[in-house]
Amino acid sequence: MSSDAAIGYERAGGSSQHHFAVDANQATGDEVSSPIDKKPQISIKETLADLEGVGVDAQETTTSQYPRGVRFWFLMFNLGAVIVLGALDISIVATAVPRITDHFHTIADVGWYSVAFRLTQCSFQFLYGKAYKIFPIKRVFLIANLFSFLGSLLCGTAVSSTMLVVGRAVAGVGTAGLDAGAYIMLIQSTPLRIRPTFLGLWGAIEGLTTVAGPLIGGAITQTIGWRWCFYIAVPLGGATLLLTFFFFEERVEASSSEAERPILADKLKDLDMLSTLILLPALTCLFLAFSWAGTRYSWHSSRIIALLLTSTILTTLFTYNQIRLGNSAALPIRILKSRTLLASLTFILFQNSAGNVLEYYLPIYYQAVQSYTPAQSGLLMLPILLVATAGAILSGFGTSVCGYYAPFMIFASITMSIAAGLVTTFGMHTSLVKMILYTGLFGLGYGVGSTGPTTAIQTVLSDEDVSIGLAILLFGSAFGPAVMISVAQVIFTNQLQGVLPGNIAVDERGLTEIVQHAAPDRVDEMLLGVNKSIVHTWYLVIALACATFVGSLAVEWRSVKKDDPNKESEKASEVVKV
Repeated sequence: MSSDAAIGYERAGGSSQHHFAVDANQATGDEVSSPIDKKPQISIKETLADLEGVGVDAQETTTSQYPRGVRFWFLMFNLGAVIVLGALDISIVATAVPRITDHFHTIADVGWYSVAFRLTQCSFQFLYGKAYKIFPIKRVFLIANLFSFLGSLLCGTAVSSTMLVVGRAVAGVGTAGLDAGAYIMLIQSTPLRIRPTFLGLWGAIEGLTTVAGPLIGGAITQTIGWRWCFYIAVPLGGATLLLTFFFFEERVEASSSEAERPILADKLKDLDMLSTLILLPALTCLFLAFSWAGTRYSWHSSRIIALLLTSTILTTLFTYNQIRLGNSAALPIRILKSRTLLASLTFILFQNSAGNVLEYYLPIYYQAVQSYTPAQSGLLMLPILLVATAGAILSGFGTSVCGYYAPFMIFASITMSIAAGLVTTFGMHTSLVKMILYTGLFGLGYGVGSTGPTTAIQTVLSDEDVSIGLAILLFGSAFGPAVMISVAQVIFTNQLQGVLPGNIAVDERGLTEIVQHAAPDRVDEMLLGVNKSIVHTWYLVIALACATFVGSLAVEWRSVKKDDPNKESEKASEVVKV
C-alpha cells in the first residue's frame, strides 16, 4: 500500500524569496513542546464550521488568503483526481501484465514495468523539492502533469517491451512532481488546522483506488485491451491539467524589484540536477542487487558485489555533493538535524514498508496455503484496505479536532506491531474470522498513522525547509517498500528452497504448481513449507512495525491549531462561523 506523503511548500528564488504563508505553529527549532496545550481545545462543532467556511462565498477582503466557493471545491476535486491518477498508475497495471507479456512475447522485462516507475519516482523527488522552491508552483505542476501525460501515451502506444519500460519511467517522473505539487496546492488552499481532514480524505481516496485499480485493470484488459490501462490516465491527466490552469492561484508575498530577481540560468543552476543524475544510477544498482541476490545470483557473486559497490560509491558521491553545495543542494544536510523530520521519515519509511510487505504476501498465503482462487484472495484483501481507508479518515478528522498528530502515530505503532504478531500465527487451518480480524486490525493501525508524519513536518518545520521535508518523506515512502519487498523476497525464496526436494528449483514452478505436483503423501509437507516461508516474511513485518516506534515517540507534540501571532493576514482571513 502505497502511501504517498503530504506536506507543504515554500518558494525561494536567489536573493528574492517568495514565501507563501504556511500556517500557524511552524518553527525553525526542535524544542520539545508539552503535550498539554494551555490553549482551550476547539470543539468538533467549530472544526466543522471551519470546513464549511472554506467552501462558501464569505465576504472577501484584500487580505484573504484561501480560495472559496466554487473555485475551492473545483480545486479540491482536482487534487483528489491527482491522488487517483497516482494510485492508478501503481495498481492498475498488475492485472494487465500477463496480457502484456503475451503481446510482446517476453517476460524478461516484467519486473521493470514496476521498478522503472518507482526508480524515477524516487530519484526525482529532491529535484522537484528544489523546483517548487525556485519556480512558480503552477508552472512546475503543469510540467509534471505533462510528463505523466506523455508517459501514459508512450505506454499505451508501445510497440515493444522496451518502449513500455521507458514510458513507465517517464510516468514515474511525472508522478513524483504531481504527488509533491498536490500537497503544496493543498497548503496554499487550506489553513493548517483543517488540513489533516483533507489529508485523511485523500488517504481514503487512495485506498479505495488501490482496491479498485486491479479490478478496473482486469475488466479493461479483458474487454477493450491492456493498452487502455494506460490510455485511461490520459483524459484524467488532461482534466487535472485544465483544472489546475484555471482554478489554482498562487499566494505569494510582495517581491523585490525586477532587477534583483534571479535570471533563469541561475535558477537552473540552483536545481542541482547533478544530484539527480548521481542518485538515479545509485538506486538502480541497489534495486538490482536486492532483486537478484539470493535468487538469480548468490550474495557472493561478482555481479551482486559489483552492483552494491557501485551503489555505495555513487551514494557517497551524492552525499559529498550535498555537503559541498550546502544550502544550495537538493538535499541540504542541515535539514536532517531536525528531530521531527528524521522521526517522521523513520515512521513513514517503516510503516509503508511493513504495509507493503504484508500485503504483497497475503494473496500468496490465501492462494497457495488456503487454496482460495485469485478472485477470492482479492476479496479477502478488502478488510485491510477498507479499514485502512476508514482509519485515514478518522485520524485526519481527529487531528483537526484535538490538534495533535503524535497520539495517532503512537496508536498506529502499537496496533500494527500487535497485528503483525497475530498474523504470524496464520497456518493451514486458520479460520476465516481470524484472517479478517487480524488483517483488519493491521489496516486500522496503518490508516490511523498515515497522515501523522506529513502533518508533523507542516507544523514544526520553517517555511524555508518544508519543501525539502516533503521531498524527503515522499522519497522514504517509495524507497522503503521497494527495498524491503526485495529483502522479503530473498527471505521467502531462501526459506522455500530449503523445504523443497533437491531436484526442484524455486524458479521452475509456481507456488500452486509446487503443491499440485507434490506426491500425495507430501502435500501437507509442501503446504507447511510454503506457509513457513511466508510467515518468515511476516517476521520482517513485525520488525518494521516495531521500528515505527522510533518515529512515533520522537516527534514533537505541536498543535495544528496553535495561533502564530506573526501571521496577522491569516487572522484577517478567518472564515465566518455559522
